[in-house]
Amino acid sequence: MSQVTHRSPTLSPHSRTSARTQPSQAAWLFEGVIAAGLGLGSLTVLVLFLWIITPYPDTGADTALHVAADLWVLGHGSSLVRTETLSGAPAPVALTPLLLMVLPVWLLHRACVRALSAGEQRLGVPGGTDRPEPGFLAPVGWVAAGYLLTGALAVLFTSAAPVRADVLSAVVRLPLFVLCVAAAATLTGGARSAPNGDGTAPERAAEGAGGAGGATPAGAPGEAAPAGRPRPSYLLETVELVRRLRPLRAALVTLAVLCGGGLLLTAGALLWNLDGVRESFPALAKAWPGRFAVLLLVVALLPNAAVWAASYGLGPGFVLGAGTPVGPFSPGGDPGLPPFPLLAAVPADGAGGILACVLSGAVPLAAGVTAGWLVGRAAVPDGGRRPEAAGWRSTVCAVAVVACCCGAGLAVLAASSGGALGTRALAVFGPSWWLAGSSAAVWATVVGTPTALLVRAWRLRDPGPDDDWHATSARQARWAALKSASGGLMPDFEPRRY
Repeated sequence: MSQVTHRSPTLSPHSRTSARTQPSQAAWLFEGVIAAGLGLGSLTVLVLFLWIITPYPDTGADTALHVAADLWVLGHGSSLVRTETLSGAPAPVALTPLLLMVLPVWLLHRACVRALSAGEQRLGVPGGTDRPEPGFLAPVGWVAAGYLLTGALAVLFTSAAPVRADVLSAVVRLPLFVLCVAAAATLTGGARSAPNGDGTAPERAAEGAGGAGGATPAGAPGEAAPAGRPRPSYLLETVELVRRLRPLRAALVTLAVLCGGGLLLTAGALLWNLDGVRESFPALAKAWPGRFAVLLLVVALLPNAAVWAASYGLGPGFVLGAGTPVGPFSPGGDPGLPPFPLLAAVPADGAGGILACVLSGAVPLAAGVTAGWLVGRAAVPDGGRRPEAAGWRSTVCAVAVVACCCGAGLAVLAASSGGALGTRALAVFGPSWWLAGSSAAVWATVVGTPTALLVRAWRLRDPGPDDDWHATSARQARWAALKSASGGLMPDFEPRRY
């Protein structure tokens, strides 16, 4: 009975050397269509719900469907064009609410990761099969093709609406959006699981190269050099520190602190000017469904406001309308914009006063301290162990790498959060991408460097008598004693190092 119920390679329908049946190219094309259709359908349901609860709608359901398609195209960074204006000239709508990007990014990323996983399994197909294997990236390409096909149909559908998609912008930005998400899915979803030529994963291959006990070859960066041999140069130490630090992850954490602080600044400004925010709702819509739609628009624009507030704290600030800067060092001015809840929170004088400057300056300061703290901890992974610690020059170089990654990320967010809402007074909105990105890199470098050096020095201090309790040898001895006392009940694995 045990031989029948036991799952062995001979009883399994798929042997170790044979490949499982994978979905066809049409199936992955349909997967991309489904990913785009789910995002488009979600917006359609929301817009139709607002149209239904409106007591006296001026337009029909077809206009609501066109609005949903416009919002979906706008959520991919593509611009819109308003044809019905007072002057008769078309007016652009290029300011993308960043919250609209979340669902399309997640749906497309999930579809690409699934396609990438299926493509990696195809690498195990033996030679001589009837059907040639196109490569592990081919399913991702078919998913992208299906997504772009749905996007082309959405752009075509909006061509007859008063607010239509800009064809030139859609031709450039929709494929760029799909390419960036597919590249991110390839890096995050397939880099850790892509099989090698022998069928093993990179992590296991690396473990096997280091020996059964996970030993590192002599002279590797970051390890104590044997007696009589010089320590590796600071360049090798920097490479090892960057590999151990994972600068992209550290930059994302720093960027999250920066944008989170900007969101807190936005919330504080809204509460400080609560009367003006409350008065702007009835000025825009008389009925409650219209005010609810305005509230949804405010929520969708909150990530944009967080990026703008972060740029305000960094120093460059942002622009409202044509040539009206808002920043801690700006002269101010009246942009003459229509009432809107988020615009009511903007300081009237442009700078906002000393209190606003001090509070906003704490945001990039906190981001720089976060970057320095992460680098300092990675420079000394085990407190008090000098052979494994990186030098001060390697620590400074690692801070510069994290700062550059953080600046590049904020530059992308700043470029995506701004745009035009019309002509003349509505022509320019948002921060300058290169000023915001360079300022973030400078702040992270200036504040993060001394912070990283201080954290490194603190972790290199001489361990006290109580610190022996946390040493690796002491933890291993305690674990061995507990396992022997348990009578074989405890699992057989090494204690994890934190």
